[in-house]
Amino acid sequence: MVHSMLFFKNVKVMFWVDVVLFFIYIKNTCPSNAIRNKTPYEMWYGHIPLVKHLRVFGSTYYALIQKVHRNKHGARSHKCIFLGHSNTSKAYHLYDEVNKKLVASRDVIILEPSKTDNVVERKLDCLDRFTYEKTFQ
Repeated sequence: MVHSMLFFKNVKVMFWVDVVLFFIYIKNTCPSNAIRNKTPYEMWYGHIPLVKHLRVFGSTYYALIQKVHRNKHGARSHKCIFLGHSNTSKAYHLYDEVNKKLVASRDVIILEPSKTDNVVERKLDCLDRFTYEKTFQ
């Protein structure tokens, strides 16, 4: 199944590890017949996992740039690719295409076809209040 995910999504080879980790993350939140229709997450933690935070691998996200790292007329966000969920915090694991680096950020906007630039700008204004970004080398 992971191989078909990689093939149909046209994922670059450098992200295959992230695809496998994301697949395992999803698999652990799905019920299994081997453990009486419970999820591995439920067996480990004792409660049903929340799934409302799950997103589509490879989606376009815009991660907010903190105020201290931008100027008044500069960009307010980086265009990123969604690679999964961070292992160390409640952040999204993203790849910044422009700067060619991995980023973990909670302050993101998911680009959907129905959204206009005006909606994205308003959401960026709201995100400015809650800045959290961690860059991995």
